[in-house]
Amino acid sequence: MNPKGEIRDVAVKVVNLRKTYVCPARRRERLGALVGRGGSVRWRTALCDVSFEAYAGEALGIIGENGSGKSTLLRIIAGISPPDAGEVHVKKPVAGILELGLGFHPDFTGRENALLYGSLLGIPRENMKERLGAILAFADLGDFVDQPLRTYSSGMAARLAFAVATQVDPAVLVVDEALAVGDESFQRKCIARMRQFKEDGKTILFCSHAMYQVVAFCNRALWLHQGRVRACGDAAEVVNAYQQFIPSAPKRDVTASTSGGVFAHAPHIAAVHIEPSQELSVHGQLHVWARIQRPEPGFPVHLAVEFRDMAGITVATVATLWDGVGPLQGGLQEEVRLVIPNAPFSRGPLDVFVHLADEHALRVFHTYQLPRALRIASKRWQPGYVEPKHYWEIEA
Repeated sequence: MNPKGEIRDVAVKVVNLRKTYVCPARRRERLGALVGRGGSVRWRTALCDVSFEAYAGEALGIIGENGSGKSTLLRIIAGISPPDAGEVHVKKPVAGILELGLGFHPDFTGRENALLYGSLLGIPRENMKERLGAILAFADLGDFVDQPLRTYSSGMAARLAFAVATQVDPAVLVVDEALAVGDESFQRKCIARMRQFKEDGKTILFCSHAMYQVVAFCNRALWLHQGRVRACGDAAEVVNAYQQFIPSAPKRDVTASTSGGVFAHAPHIAAVHIEPSQELSVHGQLHVWARIQRPEPGFPVHLAVEFRDMAGITVATVATLWDGVGPLQGGLQEEVRLVIPNAPFSRGPLDVFVHLADEHALRVFHTYQLPRALRIASKRWQPGYVEPKHYWEIEA
């Protein structure tokens, strides 16, 4: 039964999972650990009493700071690493997209590695041969399909790994930062396939440092902190708690460039204009124009406008997706205007970031940056950046 009281199939069940690693400081200590003489060898607890369930037809986000145990947990669930204690029940087959090239042999060709990876997942060789055409078509390796894996770029190896892992029809798919590699076309195919997996009743464990991806794609999220479960529940609620917990990000330097990186063959923001261009009065009307450039007409996108203070902390963000607008599907060029009738900002300056994302807000194509673009004309200084419209009631 899930948290809402609905009866659903449990695809992954983890109970009191524990995992520790030996951390010898010197070679002599490492040798002593191998022969059973611990001496002064230190142990690091990667996971401690971790318990949770993941259901069929959902994506469970795995979040946490570096070193919190995320990758260790995914490796155990994928069957790559054994736990020291606890129970792990995973519906079979389970496929993992973890470290780049994991399960591949550098001297085998792409074709041979696809068959090898299928055998590691327990798929009969004859079945893998039947699926090989679809796998290689998705990976789109061209003439490299019969070349050794060591000649592949990281993006090509990622395409092959994703193609094999998703074509073997797993009940559970374990994904660690899969959307951070490969070109824009490949990532679009990845997103479409993972969304189809959810619709088909499969389970996805999705680890990402991009919180917008977790909230946009996952039903629930599991937050690990120092190897323990800090929270597990609705994705937006858990991500919100996590971001309030972690230290504020260091100030980001946006003075060097007014435009972020643009991915090849992807839509981008050609220009941004803000009105008023001088100073905005408190509760004054604010306009932000953005001109979108597309590689082809009708390419669906969403737009978000973010306001940050000088410490790099987000003061406010609005997005077409959240407001039920779009996706935007105009021509090769399209102009979009954001209107905030009563801007609540009480002081500045503020940096303005305009983000262009795909139709599911899982992939950010381009970020246009305007440093210190918003200056606020305020009659007094106050500690906060936002002044909500308000009034007082005093009873005698």
